[in-house]
Amino acid sequence: MVRLPLARTSVGDVSLLLTAALLLMIGGLIAGDRGLAHAAFRQASIDAQQSSYAVAAVLRDSAAMAAPAASPAVKSIIGRWPSERTAAALVIGADTVLVSGPRDALRSGIVATSPIEVRDSLPWLLVVAHEHDVGPFRILLGGLSLAAVALLAYGVLRERRQAIRVVERSAELERLYSEVARANTAKSEFLANISHELRTPLNAIVGFVELLKDGVYGDLSPRQVPPVDRIAASATHLRHLVDQVLDIAKIAAGRLEVHPETLVLRPFVLNVASELESLVNERGLSFSIAVGASLPRVRTDPTHLRQILVNLIGNAVKYTPQGGVAVRARLVGGPSPHAAVPHAQARRRTPEDPVLAAQSPDPRRAWVALQVVDTGVGIAPADQARIFEEFEQVNAGPRSESMQRGTGLGLAISKRLAQLLGGDIRVDSELGKGSTFTLWLPVHPDDLEPVVANGTPPSND
Repeated sequence: MVRLPLARTSVGDVSLLLTAALLLMIGGLIAGDRGLAHAAFRQASIDAQQSSYAVAAVLRDSAAMAAPAASPAVKSIIGRWPSERTAAALVIGADTVLVSGPRDALRSGIVATSPIEVRDSLPWLLVVAHEHDVGPFRILLGGLSLAAVALLAYGVLRERRQAIRVVERSAELERLYSEVARANTAKSEFLANISHELRTPLNAIVGFVELLKDGVYGDLSPRQVPPVDRIAASATHLRHLVDQVLDIAKIAAGRLEVHPETLVLRPFVLNVASELESLVNERGLSFSIAVGASLPRVRTDPTHLRQILVNLIGNAVKYTPQGGVAVRARLVGGPSPHAAVPHAQARRRTPEDPVLAAQSPDPRRAWVALQVVDTGVGIAPADQARIFEEFEQVNAGPRSESMQRGTGLGLAISKRLAQLLGGDIRVDSELGKGSTFTLWLPVHPDDLEPVVANGTPPSND
């Protein structure tokens, strides 16, 4: 299933951040408004207290107590604030005797009162008010709130549209992936079916050609022998290609079965090499085999192992114009030289083991490294991974020589078969100096006892 990564900030994250920012901004403005009001009330209280002391002193030292509204001294004290937002009033009993400054400040401002101590039956009170004009702050608060809400709505809508697009894109990719998977399944089934159907008539063609060559239908004339040989070679080549396509289809579909057996490598490799010896001799190449009789047994599928070796040796012969091909095997990993069988283990180790150990698929396990070495054209580093892909070829030659060119499936099938057997195939190559293909076969811990040429463990005597 294909899934596209969503945006790092979701709709909920954006909403939460914007809401938190809006609340912090509103809280800050409200706190600032409350702070200004508190400062204004404190200043009004200080002014009222100081002025009440001054008015009381004036009234004690003069005759202004009878008519305080007409007293210049009282007027000067009450009207001493130059600010347009500050007002004062002298209240005697229930009557306001004197007012100074804007009257709106007394109705809507921050008001503080202070009593005036005078000898009178009525209470005297000085009222001081500071007009607290928070209109601009409230306008600013409202504007910022509206802007934050608008920004929040825009962010939510934008993220929602993006989420919808991502969901739609994911659904489209899922649909395309399903179609590709169905097409791939159909392709694999088609290849398997068509390969199976082609193999039957091809086997018949090969069989009848062999009968012709054996003279069952009469002796062939010297003129007929080359065409019949050509028919036999072409039919055999075509059957081999069909078998490769069928194998790759089975591997892709997961229907290729593994039937492991316990094998002794030396006779098995010698048997496979004998089948390809004529091919090596035709090219005039040298052929050497170095598979020790003391190597442990391996538990693997002999049919698949044979197919891998045939492909690797066949490719080595195909791309080696001169020189030779060698097959060798080494035990890598397993018990240390100080283990229970140090003498046998020491015989199996060679100076190349540390190099192979560094390339081991799993250093904790024991492996048999079965190598096919040639002195051929070599493979460039950029192509060493590509050669294991399906239908990929390097130095394939002209398309007109299809029988020599191949299909590019041999190494792909070999690598997949090796992985199916629990191992792997690696390549080490240099242009113009040849290639070394290493087939890694796992060794069961119980099979680490060496064997002799006849396939039996050595005695302890």
